[in-house]
Amino acid sequence: MGGPGRPPQGRHPWPVPYRRQSAVSRPVSGLQRLGWVVLAALVVVLVTVVLALVVVVLPDGDEDEGAIGAVVTGPSSAVAEATDSFLASRRVFPTLVPQGAGIEGQGYRGANCVGVRQVSELEWKEPALQWNPISAGWQCERVDNGLGAVSYLVLEYANSAQARSAMDAFPAAVRFGAEKDGVPVTVRRWVVPDPATSRVQTAHQVIGFPGDPDRDNYLVVVSRRGSSGTGGAPRPSAQDEVIAWWAEVPL
Repeated sequence: MGGPGRPPQGRHPWPVPYRRQSAVSRPVSGLQRLGWVVLAALVVVLVTVVLALVVVVLPDGDEDEGAIGAVVTGPSSAVAEATDSFLASRRVFPTLVPQGAGIEGQGYRGANCVGVRQVSELEWKEPALQWNPISAGWQCERVDNGLGAVSYLVLEYANSAQARSAMDAFPAAVRFGAEKDGVPVTVRRWVVPDPATSRVQTAHQVIGFPGDPDRDNYLVVVSRRGSSGTGGAPRPSAQDEVIAWWAEVPL
């Protein structure tokens, strides 16, 4: 045994940690077990409902691609036609102006045609043209100098009154009414002599379509620079070529 004030031999100098006895497990009652089963069943039902909602709201891959395609595709043909300001002239003058969707192409007898929307775009600065605005038009030229190499304009105005006003503003050495393929027309003709030589002239002819509901807001202006047919100049004259061109071209 140790002396006084000294811990007994064989004892640890600080207290041994307290060791709790292991708890005795309690048996689970039947009511508790039933509660856990019901709770698990509710969780399964809730997860199933959520997944079903996700499937309904989100489209599948094919539908999603279709929706994207619908966004990026261009306008329908009906919309494209509605925005084509040259559509009406293509319909009523299918022989004279290019067909299709472009604003450039070939017209009658290989003339090179370009669509215009303002009179300022026209190369010919005739005052009668410049004073009267157009809705749309075509400028068609033959660049060669072969027989019948006639250039022409097809001009669309907002209404028949404006077309008639423009028609009346043109010069007219000759003017008369006639028919073309059963369509009533009015014609004005005049020539401009070349200032350098009497053997050359520029012949013009303007055709209107009064009384024709499809064309009464249009003018067709035909021009040809060529022989005057006088002073030993060859025939046909430029005016002869313009007259022959209009006689041959079908509406």
